[in-house]
Amino acid sequence: MRAPIAVIGLLVVASLIAAAEAAGAAGTAGAADPGLTTTSAVDWAAGALVVDVSKVLDPSIPALPKAKETAQADIADRLSGILTLALGPVLVDSSHTFGQAVASDPSVFQAVAELAAAVSPRQAALTRDLSTLTVRYSLPFFGAGGIALPLLPTHGVAPRRRLGFVATRRYTGVLIYAKGPLSYVGTPETRLAQPALFPRLWDEQMNLVLDKGMCNPDDLGRWGMVGYAQSLDDSATLRAGASPLRITARGVFGDNATDIVISDDAAAQLLSLPENIGMLQQGRIVIVYESLPGPPSTP
Repeated sequence: MRAPIAVIGLLVVASLIAAAEAAGAAGTAGAADPGLTTTSAVDWAAGALVVDVSKVLDPSIPALPKAKETAQADIADRLSGILTLALGPVLVDSSHTFGQAVASDPSVFQAVAELAAAVSPRQAALTRDLSTLTVRYSLPFFGAGGIALPLLPTHGVAPRRRLGFVATRRYTGVLIYAKGPLSYVGTPETRLAQPALFPRLWDEQMNLVLDKGMCNPDDLGRWGMVGYAQSLDDSATLRAGASPLRITARGVFGDNATDIVISDDAAAQLLSLPENIGMLQQGRIVIVYESLPGPPSTP
């Protein structure tokens, strides 16, 4: 008798979490399955996990096109497990990796596995000696087929409006500069801010300014809670608009140092106008880092 899919899912997730804890962060390389090797990295600017899966061609197959086709079919057969495992270490928020976030809900795990299985290869290339095939996959976090969509809330509760007079105006978005070591709230330490799918925003009194449960679910599904950038390029400008509020982060918070602390004044400027609250709910936020992890080099 076969075990129910929920039980199978949880068993697989358990191994996924163990791998995530061992790796610590996306970007490690290793064997995801016998005969296969994977290399993965999050492209935070693009909002996607890029995974390269490599397989040595079967030397017993004399025709190169047939050997390549066989290797690619073998990768495709194991794709869901490979990509779900690669997702494990990706930071979701200040307390959870992707693997941990899906471990407690078999239905979410199954939805993520199905999304992973539906991903098409971006490119496939042989090494120069024609011995190994590498297939690259790009898993978008949001948008059509977004791998993080099963983690989204079904509805949002707007941030509470701050009462009283505050000198502010309507902003098109928020640019938060989080470069270099920042105060790690609650400790004498400093830490670099870490990108995540759903970072929270806090003010200096540790009042919650924004989390994913306060965002519009449709906008979350379209492009996520925040965007990440190293410079104010076109994508950052498009997201934050022509007249954003520019903020320097005051610190970071949370087990994974993903949450951003902003000044009390900045929080009041954002939460005292309904238009600015609506802008926050739409995810028109860009966090600017000194450096961001990028995709693996071209195979």
